[in-house]
Amino acid sequence: MCGRSHVVIGAGPVGRAVALQLAGQPDTSVVLIDRSHSVLATAQGLLGDLKNVRFDGSFGPCAHSIQARSLIMATSWNDCRNLVGKLAHRMHEASLHTPIICVGWPDPEDPDIARMPPNGPPVVLGAGLEPGLVESLISLAAAELDGLESIVTHCGGIPKIPEPPLNYALAFGRRLPIEQRPALARVNGRAVTRSRFESVSSLFVEGVGLLEAYDDAMVPSTAASTHLSIPTLRQLTVRWPGFADGVRMLHRLGLLSDEEIEIGSTRLRVKHVTEALLTRRSPKEHGDQVILDVAIEDRHRKPGRWTCILRSALQERGFSSMAIATAVPVAAAVECVTRKQLRGAIHPGEATLAEVASMALGKMRGSRMAVLAERATGLLETTMIFGAGHAKAENTARGQRTSKPCTADVPERMGFLGSGFAGSP
Repeated sequence: MCGRSHVVIGAGPVGRAVALQLAGQPDTSVVLIDRSHSVLATAQGLLGDLKNVRFDGSFGPCAHSIQARSLIMATSWNDCRNLVGKLAHRMHEASLHTPIICVGWPDPEDPDIARMPPNGPPVVLGAGLEPGLVESLISLAAAELDGLESIVTHCGGIPKIPEPPLNYALAFGRRLPIEQRPALARVNGRAVTRSRFESVSSLFVEGVGLLEAYDDAMVPSTAASTHLSIPTLRQLTVRWPGFADGVRMLHRLGLLSDEEIEIGSTRLRVKHVTEALLTRRSPKEHGDQVILDVAIEDRHRKPGRWTCILRSALQERGFSSMAIATAVPVAAAVECVTRKQLRGAIHPGEATLAEVASMALGKMRGSRMAVLAERATGLLETTMIFGAGHAKAENTARGQRTSKPCTADVPERMGFLGSGFAGSP
């Protein structure tokens, strides 16, 4: 029944990973919904052996049962915004507070966000990897360490092996992340707006190699009101070298314009044709990996850095690293807002969501879904969440550890989830 289930809307790669993560919790059932029969069939092929996951091709049966344990929108913001608004108001009128968790990046200018009832159900506006987990990591670092001068994060999903022409492959979604948009940052106490692909720097990650990074991921609510006592706050996206140059070249050539061209009897936008030619629906046989990096400096110029590499342990079974890294903080956000009985619209980076990071990392470190390699140095080496105290397997290198999944007893199909993941509540 929907009323006793987590309802996941969108059965694509992220929705499937969210359902898999939630299904591993004790006494839990999940309803996975998608209007696309082919997408739903793929989900059934991957998750059909799980007795506590149900599949539905319509939201209709659940629309009247808004007392579900949670409603998770595993779609883009544009695809779910109308439904989110309607559900929020309907629940408010019925005095219900079912958490609504939005995975996609919301449009900060969307007027529907401002109209959400402040005392209505909690609506988390970005609860995946970024926005979501990264903002919570920033909040944890700011709360645990006094006198910070800067926090700079790097985050991104990249192929294990660079794939030309952009050295990038889609792990989920329909569009390449190549849209030109302003990139926000705070530098030396000043709000800064940059072009998304113009300010490119380098980042070396041991075990991966040299990457490029650019200001990209900060949402306006973080730039305007989060941790204002910290003069420098930046959120950068990482890619293999050559990605930003390639995107800039496409823009200069007009290949990402909104102009329409005629192909046969069909008129298509130029950028849609370009994306169709460049898009890789999924990483090739080498798979993908997720990079998380938090670098800090205090007012005495003492540095600290934490780096995490996450790789899916279920890549061959259809679950990418990016999908898992998105799904785990979504499940943590559900727990957080439910336990705290939060209300109304909740933006990434709000202090009320700070513990999502510690919950999510705990789940990742104890999960059979992923392998983590972590390294903490300097000020972050002794912190509660980033430091080496959480290691499951210590490496000889100081401050470095690897979290390995217990794959030896994992059967070929997905039936192992019946007893739940280690680290699940």
